[in-house]
Amino acid sequence: MLLYICIFVSVLAGILAQLYLHMHLFFWWEEIPVFSAVYGFVGCVIIIVASKALGHRWLQKEEDYYEKR
Repeated sequence: MLLYICIFVSVLAGILAQLYLHMHLFFWWEEIPVFSAVYGFVGCVIIIVASKALGHRWLQKEEDYYEKR
């Protein structure tokens, strides 16, 4: 129960900080709405596709890999 209270207080403090404090932006793309969410999603998709390609091309062996010899 204490964990849920701490999470709720942390989320509430983050929301209040975003609403009442002026955050200084360092880069122009930080002003684009939902840029971080889209960037994170695209990054995750690229990681998943690359890891699956790596697994299929290099890591996985055929079923009879050891029986061929």
